[in-house]
Amino acid sequence: MKKYQILPMGLLLASTAVFAAGQHAGMDHSEMDHSKMVSSTIDHSNMQHHGQMASAVGMPAPVEQATKTFEVSLTDDMKMHFSPALNIKQGEIVRFVISNNGKMPHEFSVGSLDEQDKHRAMMRSMPDMVHSDGSTITLQAGENAELGWHFMGTSFVEFSCNIPGHAEAGMKMNTILR
Repeated sequence: MKKYQILPMGLLLASTAVFAAGQHAGMDHSEMDHSKMVSSTIDHSNMQHHGQMASAVGMPAPVEQATKTFEVSLTDDMKMHFSPALNIKQGEIVRFVISNNGKMPHEFSVGSLDEQDKHRAMMRSMPDMVHSDGSTITLQAGENAELGWHFMGTSFVEFSCNIPGHAEAGMKMNTILR
């Protein structure tokens, strides 16, 4: 390789590392074309986005940027009801409007199967833990909340209530992104 080729390549690599290491919580994503992003090869587990940790299935996103909305009803018969039926594409930003229509606390969590399994194990050791971290939100009886999510990464997604015993009783829903 010629010497005049090494300097530009070095600058390119250095600038990539600097940008990757920086915070971008205040970044306006409205001008970005998310449909052209290829993220299946990116390790999202160590990324931060909008001040929150990312997941293997994507990352939190502002609800204002959503192109699709799903209403989610959490019920004491250990069900999650989605309206309309789940139909999500890779790259989409989705707004979930979540209602706890039961009389006991429930949780809405987005993640991979592995992430949900680890979350359930953690919740067994800390059953009264309350979440509001971008990928998971705890709702008391009668409460409503919103969660924005940018789906990118692993295409198999699990939505789950990880309060001990709830997911095991069927309070989860799996989907494959198109």
